Amino acid sequence: MTVYTLFIFLAVAGAVLLMTLGIGHSKLKKHEVMHPVPWYLQYFIGTLLIFSGLVKAVDPLGTAYKMKDYFAEFAEQGLPFMDFMKEQSLNFSLVMLVLELTLGACMLLGIGAKRTTGLNLLIMLFFTFLTGFNYLTGFTARDPAVGILQFSQWGEFDPTNIRITDCGCFGDFMKLKPIETFIKDVIFTGMSIYLFAATYKMKELIKPETKIAGKLKVRTLLAWVFMGLSFFFCLRNYYLDIPMVDFRPFAEGTNIPVAKEKCLADAPVKELTFIYKNKASGENQKFDMNNLPTGDGWEYVDREEKVITEGCNSQIQYFSVPEVEENEGYNFLVVAGDLDHASKSAFKQIGDLAKAAESSGIQTHALYYNVKGNIDDFRQEVNGAYPFHAADDKLTKTIIRANPGLVLVKNGVVIKKWHHRHIPTFEEVRTSYMQ
Repeated sequence: MTVYTLFIFLAVAGAVLLMTLGIGHSKLKKHEVMHPVPWYLQYFIGTLLIFSGLVKAVDPLGTAYKMKDYFAEFAEQGLPFMDFMKEQSLNFSLVMLVLELTLGACMLLGIGAKRTTGLNLLIMLFFTFLTGFNYLTGFTARDPAVGILQFSQWGEFDPTNIRITDCGCFGDFMKLKPIETFIKDVIFTGMSIYLFAATYKMKELIKPETKIAGKLKVRTLLAWVFMGLSFFFCLRNYYLDIPMVDFRPFAEGTNIPVAKEKCLADAPVKELTFIYKNKASGENQKFDMNNLPTGDGWEYVDREEKVITEGCNSQIQYFSVPEVEENEGYNFLVVAGDLDHASKSAFKQIGDLAKAAESSGIQTHALYYNVKGNIDDFRQEVNGAYPFHAADDKLTKTIIRANPGLVLVKNGVVIKKWHHRHIPTFEEVRTSYMQ
């Protein structure tokens, strides 16, 4: 699915809601005044908020990692308070996701009036700032000494200079180019401004005076219910368990060797341009690879890269555990990020499982990103009598959203993944997942 087909679906959904909840409901209640345009925007934006919130809320940690990337870049560019925001990226992401889902539901029901349209406008402005700021980094070289606010040092726009190539607007469900993201946010901000100005025309399915008991209004109760459900849904997808829907390249059912080979074959295609200085005239000239100047009259200055085809940038290309990729039969893969913050009780459970698996001829290997002390000391502490391999932080986070997480692989195919709160016994695995 592309971003264009997605918005066609959202547009159709908005039209269906307009004809049913909007015009259809008004005719049923014999309302005389109808406002099709603001109602359509109300339903379109409401549907967008819910969809966008859901595909990110199935993986709140992924959203937090993306926000941390943004805040790190803003800090490098000299914006204040960004170091603090980096540390609070998870909390910020949770608040943003709960707000996005709650506003989407309130928008569809017409709850909250100015509060709903006003908060929606603030969210759209915030996203537009994020994506616009990121897009403008294309005018600055990757030089820490040159910030985006130093307009006099801007150069020719180069998309390879853009710091964050995917906005994370729809999580791992869909990747958007920076320019697509920025244009999308500008359009949605314009819609949100219009809707905010036309708040008094919003379609209200539940009237403000409707009460459930005493002074408790139905609208207020529903808003709190939506908020509570959204918060629990987010917690379920990172704190209590792994994401219920996995859009990442190591999802269950993935054949790792095949996917890796396919990714490596889809290498990016780049056009190289070389800049040489003519010693006689002092002028710089550009040449392609097949037409480079020769002789002492030229001096190499620099080279430029233009990406023709982006190719595959999946983390699966960096996976390198031959024992897991190539071994026939079943293998266990333990994946952790920072071992100093990992669940040691889960590691001890995995140690018992690995020992039982080894007696049945099944190997266990571990990937980790960081440990302050000696890795052998950590292995001894958690009974990790199996090989540990150092790996990149992004790779470990991509494989599983848990610290640690357990992966069952058969013939290179991902069979099952477990969060550190749900580590099974070997007998449970053998009974349920081994044939």
